[in-house]
Amino acid sequence: MKILDKLLNIDPRIMYGLLILIIVLLLVEPVEMPIGSTRAVTGIYDTIEKLPTDKIVIISIVWSSSTMSENRPQTEAIMRHLFRRGIKFAILSWDQQGTQLAYDSAEKLSKEMGKKYGVDWCAWGYRVPYFIQILPALAKNIPGTIRKDQFGTDVTKIPMMRGVKNIHDVGMIAEVTGSKTVEYWIMFVQGVYGTKIAYATTLVGAPEGFNFLDAHQVVGMLSGLPGAGQYEHMLKYRGFGQIASSALSGSHLLIIGLIILGNVGLLAQRRRRETRGSEIS
Repeated sequence: MKILDKLLNIDPRIMYGLLILIIVLLLVEPVEMPIGSTRAVTGIYDTIEKLPTDKIVIISIVWSSSTMSENRPQTEAIMRHLFRRGIKFAILSWDQQGTQLAYDSAEKLSKEMGKKYGVDWCAWGYRVPYFIQILPALAKNIPGTIRKDQFGTDVTKIPMMRGVKNIHDVGMIAEVTGSKTVEYWIMFVQGVYGTKIAYATTLVGAPEGFNFLDAHQVVGMLSGLPGAGQYEHMLKYRGFGQIASSALSGSHLLIIGLIILGNVGLLAQRRRRETRGSEIS
């Protein structure tokens, strides 16, 4: 019985130590776990599979280091899929820190997959997030609104941007964000021109995102790390999304196990008290 009593008084340092140990072990040596795919994830995958290769995709970046662990794997998974399909994309950043982070991800993938800046992808750089002013103008005149890329090059001089004039030359918008900025794209672009929108958000923002999904305002949604992991699984690529999801699953299993042990100890203690009470009476 002493063992059961100790279950109610486990030193927090032991619990945190076990948690850290499991996370580190599963990050270093990830365990293969069954990964399914939801309609939200397959919606984005199927849409990109059907996109025409003569139109570009705009990847809208509204994330920084604070949500990088969730948003960067999502961004890289979408970029990887576009590269595989030969669909050109432009990175449009609304966050100063995310501008460089997203560029670094694209550059890393382009080197890995033999792609070239300006031909297969480009970065439009940072824009102050005045969505209400910029998005309507962008939809009507992309070169006139963007003007120059991240390095000061006139976008009309970039090979992949030749012939790109307005939103009708854009096959899809991929909004990767830790905020609610997808609403602006829905309001000023999807709602007006019917442009397809893929939504990648943090787990915190996912519940509200299902409203857009159910209303068919977005073609699909990646929810945090699990969403990135599921997308990587569909791409048959084991990236950070799957590896980190494995560590998260392991930590969740530990917490569930500790809760069960605590309840076993509590029930044993309660039963012992009831037994003593009946004996006294």
